[in-house]
Amino acid sequence: MDRVARLVVKEGVTLGNLGESDRSLALAWVWVGLPADTVTDEPGVNAQLKQALQGPASCLDTDHVELRRWLVDGGWLARDGYGRSYQRVAADELPAHQTALGQALDGTDTAAMVERLRLERVAARQARHEAWQASRQAAA
Repeated sequence: MDRVARLVVKEGVTLGNLGESDRSLALAWVWVGLPADTVTDEPGVNAQLKQALQGPASCLDTDHVELRRWLVDGGWLARDGYGRSYQRVAADELPAHQTALGQALDGTDTAAMVERLRLERVAARQARHEAWQASRQAAA
């Protein structure tokens, strides 16, 4: 979960600039936030991805269309042949190299986890700032 923590507190992460492992992690992070066992039309999945990009996946610098393509191409999201219906792939049906990651993250409350991680990051920054100020006052 350390890799997740480092990724989701960042800003402006571009999927194409990530290595394969980190890109899979970012896509899995979005995947786990999608409703399981629900077939959704394109406007519905677009709305879900927009919501993710404004919330738990706000670290990503992309739009919902590009994100949807990455998810489909990566095997995280199944699409019918006409692009009319989408469904989150079940964790045990993910491509073999992603199954363990999907199973590890499945069921994670991404919104709550991101909120906690970001609050922890703010608190750590504040503590470092206060320590720096104290060291400057002690040196004066």
